[in-house]
Amino acid sequence: MLSLSILTILCTAWMLSCTAHHNTKKEMKITWTKLTTNGLHGDLAKGVSAAYAALLRGQLIVAGGANFPGKLGFEGGLKAYYNEIMLYDPTKKEWTLIGHLPDSSAYGVSVPVSGGALWIGGNSASQSLKSVYKISLSQTGTAELEPFPELPASMDNFAGCAIGDTAFIGGGNVNGNPANTFYCMDAKTDSGWTALPDFPGLPRVQPVMAAIEQHNRKFVYLLGGFFGGDPENKPAMASDVLRYDVTARRWETAGCLADDKTGNPFSLTGAAAMPVDNRYILCLGGVNHGIFLEAITAQYNIAHNAAITTDERKQQNLEFSRHYMTQPIEYYRFNPECRIFDTLTGEWKTIDVTPHTARAGATLVFSGKEVYAIQGELKPGVRSPETWKGKISQK
Repeated sequence: MLSLSILTILCTAWMLSCTAHHNTKKEMKITWTKLTTNGLHGDLAKGVSAAYAALLRGQLIVAGGANFPGKLGFEGGLKAYYNEIMLYDPTKKEWTLIGHLPDSSAYGVSVPVSGGALWIGGNSASQSLKSVYKISLSQTGTAELEPFPELPASMDNFAGCAIGDTAFIGGGNVNGNPANTFYCMDAKTDSGWTALPDFPGLPRVQPVMAAIEQHNRKFVYLLGGFFGGDPENKPAMASDVLRYDVTARRWETAGCLADDKTGNPFSLTGAAAMPVDNRYILCLGGVNHGIFLEAITAQYNIAHNAAITTDERKQQNLEFSRHYMTQPIEYYRFNPECRIFDTLTGEWKTIDVTPHTARAGATLVFSGKEVYAIQGELKPGVRSPETWKGKISQK
């Protein structure tokens, strides 16, 4: 595992070499509009995180997701998972039920392909999933789910993107353990998933992924995520941007997660991302770097403290949760910044600061310069039912 100081030096050198050759940028801004929550009934009205989503025939489809409808987990509450498939009707300005998932589930990946989208993996209340479905709309407007080849292992809290009809997925928990695995499948021609070279460095849980095509070459970018630690390694936040060259089948470092104004590291754990103009990657939301790292380190230290008994460990975990889970929303400082990563220069730029996307576990779907940021967490255990539609403009 590379140390943070060595990694920072490598990333800085990469950015300096690229900046010398590419200094043209477009100014971007995002105009946001809030969708109504009409039609979200029962516990769905409380909002969910980590839902599946798609844009089908220009219509927004959202399914599944998870929340705590009653008490929080440390208080004895249970996380609820949902199977409803909801469509947002922009004419009536309301959500309508158009189908159900086979399993009540969340924490999977949604990848657009021709004629629909792939909804991949995730987990239910009882297990991590291998299932893959293609979602499409019937002529009558109901949801149709077509089973696709299963994953080679159960996967949840991972990332994905597509280049044409080829879906790429990686990171997250694989068979229950944080992993560096990376797979692809052509939704039109393949009968199964192909294992690609593992990405280097930390395993990454809850990273983001985006695809860029430049100069007849195809790249998959992997950003953010966290590692909760193991007996040999302490918890860490992924601080480098990795790039996979599809033709060369090779991973390389493409930059660092460093704020454009302060130079401080930031987190993209639990964030969302999309490509813009086959050059930029727009990143929204995610947890605060320092606060989240401090929290997972505290839990790690409790779990690996050999000097305490099992009962003492249980009590310390309870005391930690009582403090950490009950702070006001402002305490957690989820990222309000909307940042773009310039894949030609390796530089970051903050183009907007808004509470609308200060979420963790929001789902992002997009078409061209139009994007939907769907629900997500306001703080640990508390969701928002709000979906925001953004339009990206450039000058």
